Amino acid sequence: MHNAADMNIERLIERLDDAVLNGRVHEADELTSVLFRMQGGTDEIAVMPEPFIDNLKVQNVIKFKERRMKPTHTKKIIYIVAAAAIVTALSITAVATGFFGVRDLVIEDDTPVSASVGAVADGVTTPVIAPEPSPSYDMISMQGYPDSPEYKAAEEWSIFTRHYDEDGSIIAEVGNNPNEYTERYPLYLVYSKDMADKLEEIVGKYGLTLHESITIAENADALFSAAGTGDFLSGTGIGYSMQGGYAYDDGTFLYDGQVALTSGKLVDYQFGNYVKGTFSDVSLNVGDADSYREWQFETSSGVTVSLALGDSKALVITDLDNSFVVINVLTGTAGSDFGSSAITEDDLEMFADLFDFSVIN
Repeated sequence: MHNAADMNIERLIERLDDAVLNGRVHEADELTSVLFRMQGGTDEIAVMPEPFIDNLKVQNVIKFKERRMKPTHTKKIIYIVAAAAIVTALSITAVATGFFGVRDLVIEDDTPVSASVGAVADGVTTPVIAPEPSPSYDMISMQGYPDSPEYKAAEEWSIFTRHYDEDGSIIAEVGNNPNEYTERYPLYLVYSKDMADKLEEIVGKYGLTLHESITIAENADALFSAAGTGDFLSGTGIGYSMQGGYAYDDGTFLYDGQVALTSGKLVDYQFGNYVKGTFSDVSLNVGDADSYREWQFETSSGVTVSLALGDSKALVITDLDNSFVVINVLTGTAGSDFGSSAITEDDLEMFADLFDFSVIN
């Protein structure tokens, strides 16, 4: 039988879950403080000792967070999980999954960049092109969240290709002439044996298959047919236009589109649907991943999406049963260079609600 304290804790946990999942950070902070003190904690020990943190990582609670979150965010996650863990594992899951967003998709490349060198012959130094410095922007995977094999494969391939053939000597030797590797992997940027071996290693390691063929779609009906989906654009109305797209044999597809919102704003976007179980190597530059305002939104088709709104870009992300969808919205709160109107949070929700994600799977 639960005593009064246990029942109070359970009610506070329910409120905490709701606050976290709906982005009410201040309320979540207050609730975690109360819960922590009710369970014997004090402010002085709000930052958990390293063994406790390591134990949480092993349990996959913050496994995908520790490299991507600033120290204050890490502390907050540990604080919330510590308060909830004593009562119910279900609450831990709700809290953890509520934080998935753009930051979780960032490809973390910790590989050190080698210094520039020069070749010396007969006393003459021939300079070698220096490798690119680490980028000052964030690249995200568009294939799934970090716990998925699709994300792990895309991240590993992205890091490999960034550091492969840094001086461009191998591709310069290949030139524009096809070889056995470009012909064997026409849908991927593979032009050497090392690249082919690495690609096969990655897809084998994560149990994925490769795209085998591609169909160019000149209109929406052709795209639906090639990808094997229903009409997920039925809600976009007369303001919709499709500006080109394609679908792979496995159902993965991408297209460029434009839509007019009922507010009169024109929005250009790129829609990507990445089928689970297949390897895709598309990544996206999102600038500073920490600069986005993020929240969850349930569409009229009953699918919950993650929304992220930045100055010049926005994203609509949803993890479906059979695929992972990322819509790259080519505008933000400050507008864009593509002619799209500046948008608000309400505009982004209105945009996301135009698509019937339930008929994609």
